[in-house]
Amino acid sequence: MAAASLIIKARIEEVPIIGQSTINAYIRDSADFTSYKPTKYIAGFLSALQTNLGLVNAAINPVTLTSELKVITLRLATNVLALRGTMNLLEGYVADASGLTVAAKDFGISPVRKKVASGDIEGLNLALSTLLTHIANNITALTAVGYTSGAQTALADVKQHIFDDSAAQTTKENARAALVVNNMTVINNFLTDIKSLWDDGKRLYKLSDTTKLKDYTNSAIIARIRNDEAHTLISGNVLNRLGLPEANAKIKARPNDGAKRGKTVKSAADGSYQLKGLRAATYLITVTLKDGHSFALNGDAVTNTTVTLNLQQPAA
Repeated sequence: MAAASLIIKARIEEVPIIGQSTINAYIRDSADFTSYKPTKYIAGFLSALQTNLGLVNAAINPVTLTSELKVITLRLATNVLALRGTMNLLEGYVADASGLTVAAKDFGISPVRKKVASGDIEGLNLALSTLLTHIANNITALTAVGYTSGAQTALADVKQHIFDDSAAQTTKENARAALVVNNMTVINNFLTDIKSLWDDGKRLYKLSDTTKLKDYTNSAIIARIRNDEAHTLISGNVLNRLGLPEANAKIKARPNDGAKRGKTVKSAADGSYQLKGLRAATYLITVTLKDGHSFALNGDAVTNTTVTLNLQQPAA
């Protein structure tokens, strides 16, 4: 997520969790720390640490940017998936048209479908440009078999919306990454205080309390966080427009924060599905039904929580 290095062994997104975990342990053990170093662990120590954690969290998990990115990502995915139906209809007009300037197989529909399937937005933009050129060059032949100039305009508009949202998505992602890079000093200063707290915690508990010792040990905290990460569950049913269950639907979950780790599953015979062990984050969930219809929506994975989310195809 950021080019600069953390001074502890962790992923950048784990830092707020590490900080909160350490603060919680310190609150529990504050009497021991104050007794050990009364001039260091004064009344304002905790409030300063909590304030700095807030600054770190704002840099790593910017609420406004994240919310805006969710909207853009979902709208982009919805427009891209809708192209599948548009290509099916256009293919029928191309098949019926006479006197085309290019062969039907070279009209440009197949490349659009491939780019939709791969999620290559840059390639999709180029494929749509080629397709729209062929439509413009053959509009007379196409309108003769029922295609309309309105459909042509609508496709051009969708292409522009996809291009604009892709650019906006990149801008938001870059802005979020820049927040981390620009605040790396703040983050590492906070972690310096956390490491100092860990050092004193180890001195206090190394020989007296091995359970508490783990709360001040980098590797043990990370192990616990990553173990907790595996304890998420998004489940529910895949439903079609009529609210009926859809078996064997493909469900793909990809994190909205730019991370690559996600999961793909299929719905069971009764339409039920389970997405287990996702990192706690917001996901773009793409559903492809057996008949080829696809749709997308957002879903949140929450640590140690079962999130019920029915995936229903929107009304036509």
